[in-house]
Amino acid sequence: MPSISVIVPVYNVEQYLPKCIESILKQTFSDFELILVDDGSPDRCGAICDEYAEKDLRVRVIHKQNGGLSDARNVGIDAAKGDYLMFIDSDDWIDVDMLELLYTQAQKHDAQIVECSFRNVFENRMEEETSCSGAVVLGTGIDGIEGILDWKHFKPVAWNKLYHRSVIGDVRYPVGKLHEDEFTTYKYFYRAAKIAYVDVSKYNYVKSRAESITAVYKEKNLDVCFAMRERRAFIEEHQILSLEKKANDIYCFVLLKNLRLCYKNGIQGKLLNQVLDMAKEDAVYYETHPVEQVYREWLCLLAQQGLQEFGKRCEEQQAWF
Repeated sequence: MPSISVIVPVYNVEQYLPKCIESILKQTFSDFELILVDDGSPDRCGAICDEYAEKDLRVRVIHKQNGGLSDARNVGIDAAKGDYLMFIDSDDWIDVDMLELLYTQAQKHDAQIVECSFRNVFENRMEEETSCSGAVVLGTGIDGIEGILDWKHFKPVAWNKLYHRSVIGDVRYPVGKLHEDEFTTYKYFYRAAKIAYVDVSKYNYVKSRAESITAVYKEKNLDVCFAMRERRAFIEEHQILSLEKKANDIYCFVLLKNLRLCYKNGIQGKLLNQVLDMAKEDAVYYETHPVEQVYREWLCLLAQQGLQEFGKRCEEQQAWF
């Protein structure tokens, strides 16, 4: 059995896919399988995947009907044979020694999740996400959840990590949701006894694609509000009291920010109405739960006077969210 299963969901990325695949096959660490999940791609992606499978026995291809990114990742998880799993997006690429670095750190520290930093790749430039000091940060799964909340060291993104299959378990990505990693990554961290972060960039995250699912704000972006609310409930349920207020503050910030964006972009729809109903419930919830007072005030305004008045006040007062 391979030590690592690398899972790549593939959809409509014909231009980018060869670079992604080749960056994986050229790794200095060779004990891996590459699972390419062709998610019903309408272009030549399926054929490209098959071509690489014919040339390299480490490549396995799964062709399936389109079900979205989460569904493709889940199919890859179910097919994986490795002790560790890694997710890579098909329009990104990795440095030649990423697998070796993360696997070595996992073995050295007996860590169930190991994470590295990444570069943001724009059309005409690259930007390092961190200072790339080379420092190694060790922690518990709770430290990982706090890192997600702080966007420090450990982050919610799925693709810059090596996961021991024990932390994946039966947790799967939510099918049909945007921000799928916000629904999921903290659950993996919670299951980890020990985690490690290496402050060096080995993953190249492409942010320049105009057709990216996150490029234009739309009602579906409200999925992030449900993800943050679920995380708040998870932290409360598991009595992680040290993170309760921080999770509440971040949820409120994200909720109010997205509702302001809905107002600015004239968004209407069923999903928005669901989020507005949630906000009314939250206005009551936060009467008795820890959160910054300013969020209580904005939620009360929203609940009592509605989205239009809330949006106008945000613009008038130049709200920070």
